[in-house]
Amino acid sequence: MFGYLIANIDILDKKEKQQYRSFYCGLCNRLRNKYGLIGASTLTHDLTFVAMLLTDVYKPVNKSIEERCIARPIKKHLALFNEYTDYAASMNIYLSYYKHLDDINDDNSLRAKIKADKLHVFLKEIEEKYPIQTEVIKENLNYISNIEKENILNPDLGSNAFGNIMACLLDKENNNANLKGCGYHLGRFIYIVDAVIDFKKDLKNELYNPLVALENYDHYEMLLSIMDDCDSYYSKLLLNENKSILDNIIYSGIWSQYQLHKKRQEKGAKRWKIHTKY
Repeated sequence: MFGYLIANIDILDKKEKQQYRSFYCGLCNRLRNKYGLIGASTLTHDLTFVAMLLTDVYKPVNKSIEERCIARPIKKHLALFNEYTDYAASMNIYLSYYKHLDDINDDNSLRAKIKADKLHVFLKEIEEKYPIQTEVIKENLNYISNIEKENILNPDLGSNAFGNIMACLLDKENNNANLKGCGYHLGRFIYIVDAVIDFKKDLKNELYNPLVALENYDHYEMLLSIMDDCDSYYSKLLLNENKSILDNIIYSGIWSQYQLHKKRQEKGAKRWKIHTKY
């Protein structure tokens, strides 16, 4: 369920793109320095969002360096990081490990097994440093797994559980109701939109999808309602330096994969009509 908390780059200005990239590269730097190349390979935009949001809320002291890396070896680029980037890196590793476990359970992926084995060595240290977050992640992912095994077709159960995970991730200091509420509804959105996008593929492969019982339901209205709930908390956060980029992610970027999915569906429907016409 990665890949949804991403900026819509096309509508960011040059300065915003540079700032966004500096946080992305900062997270990559912390993953690479703390967990090696296997750590850097787990880099996601989702945890970049977490680092940026917490940075803007709590305003820690930032560090920055100019560096080259494997992905961008020719020209030096700015990497910005702080204590919340380190936190996001640890959560990125932890969530990636459980994502690989899910891939193993779904299709017995050898590649996922190799990566999970390499990431497993970091789990104990992360659990000791962040016991609350890691326990919430394990407990709720296990709950989601049990729902799937028992084929319980109630999307509220899984979305609430994933909402609990995101709420705990964003409310790192356990003292901000708006971060917690924002995270909870973001988690619900991510779980549901992931199910919407995978719906036909899951049916074809006879895999669990919580929306089977709601096949004819207006999923867009459901998603819109969830993001309205998210905004009721997000809009109360006192944001400053990264606000325009974070707004971009919340109000535009998070819809990118859903919009791409709808376009593919429309193209598929047009091809089908042309084929049946002749």
